[in-house]
Amino acid sequence: MRKQLRMTAATVMAALLTMNLTACGGGGNKTAQSTPETAKDGVQEVTFWHVLSGAQGEAFQKVIDTYNETRGKEAGIRVNPVYQGYEITDKLELAYQTKDTANAPDITWPLTSVIPTMMDMDWTVSVEKYLEKPDSEITKDTFYPSMQRACTYNGEMVGIPVANSTMLLYYNEDALKEAGYDMAPATFDELADYTAALTKKDESGNVSVYGLETQVKRYQLVNFCVSQNPDCFFGDHEGGREGNMTKVTIKEDGTLKNFLEKWQKINETGGLKYILDKNKEAEEFAQGVCAMNFISSSKLSTVESLVDGSFEWKVAPIPKVSESDTSGASIGGSCLMMIDRGDQDRLDAAWDVIEYFSSPEAQYIFSTGTGYIPVNVETENLPEMKKFYEENPRFQVALEQMKNSSPNAQEPLDPVRNDMDTVIADTMLQFCQGELDVDAAVDQIVNSCNDLLDEYYEANN
Repeated sequence: MRKQLRMTAATVMAALLTMNLTACGGGGNKTAQSTPETAKDGVQEVTFWHVLSGAQGEAFQKVIDTYNETRGKEAGIRVNPVYQGYEITDKLELAYQTKDTANAPDITWPLTSVIPTMMDMDWTVSVEKYLEKPDSEITKDTFYPSMQRACTYNGEMVGIPVANSTMLLYYNEDALKEAGYDMAPATFDELADYTAALTKKDESGNVSVYGLETQVKRYQLVNFCVSQNPDCFFGDHEGGREGNMTKVTIKEDGTLKNFLEKWQKINETGGLKYILDKNKEAEEFAQGVCAMNFISSSKLSTVESLVDGSFEWKVAPIPKVSESDTSGASIGGSCLMMIDRGDQDRLDAAWDVIEYFSSPEAQYIFSTGTGYIPVNVETENLPEMKKFYEENPRFQVALEQMKNSSPNAQEPLDPVRNDMDTVIADTMLQFCQGELDVDAAVDQIVNSCNDLLDEYYEANN
């Protein structure tokens, strides 16, 4: 049986209002929809829902404009980009449930973690059959192994990787040198030592600069668990890639307890800032609130702009929880998926757009303008990309970290992502405040997440 829509009344109302707006494209902060009919001049229109705004939206728009002015013009195809924000999947589900194909996109941009939800809608087209066509310009091998796996579900590559990133350790190089360090910490034991040494206090004994700032939520916990060994998938059925994820497995494999024991030592230094305002990691690092912070590589351009030369800073791969860890950082991000609106010409045109968007040249524009890892393996070999990495070495760290990590290091495909995020954040807060010991925190995270999964499957048959 097809899963039922699980959205709040507020989300439904917002989606309804969005879908009733007049047509409007572009990469800005506007949310809009476009008419599905082919343009009157005979050019095939492709409606492309996306999630990027600001400088990232500008980079995306540059790629689309280049396509429309060159390849698209020659092929009689024109892309209409439509900003939908991170409610994009909720809006698509609502269109699907109401059978509103007229206001649906041809290409959409969901998080890879919601691939099961996307594939549960029978208008979603798996890209595998397009990748296997003899005349396709892209194949599975166009993409790095970690990215292939991120878009694979039940043995099929169902989406095309886009806007991929890894978590990095951002650090104030000036602060580290002042404390006597000439490189970033490589393990959590070293991270604890660095945190203590980099923490500064005022005359009253209050912390004025934290050694480390990180609020552990789902994103951070996934990384710290799956990085320990290639056989840790966070959840059963290989984290939901070989069947529905019905439980978390981070207690069974010991990775959650390993992490918490190390994190407790970091917390006990008194230099860990474990609470922060929503999405303020980049700002607080740039303002000198902390000397180190775990932040996505997608924020490189943002941090560079915010720091604006006020101090020297670098990024490094995430430290190992234990010296013996062998897996590496989890790849995170989104994918491009196609929607069948009953018109094969539109589908073929959508694929042409995706082929171009995945090309080395387009990925160069997109990656250098956003900080996301280029998805095409040939992009890093372009002379202009090599020059960019030489001049901006921070941007290459995420790429190398991904290449050095196991393809199994992935975010799970769990159907209750947001609820699990809340559970993990609340439990980690109690843990850092000393209200829960290691074993109690393990049980609370695991039992609460499993309860959420049980409730979801019970509600959705």
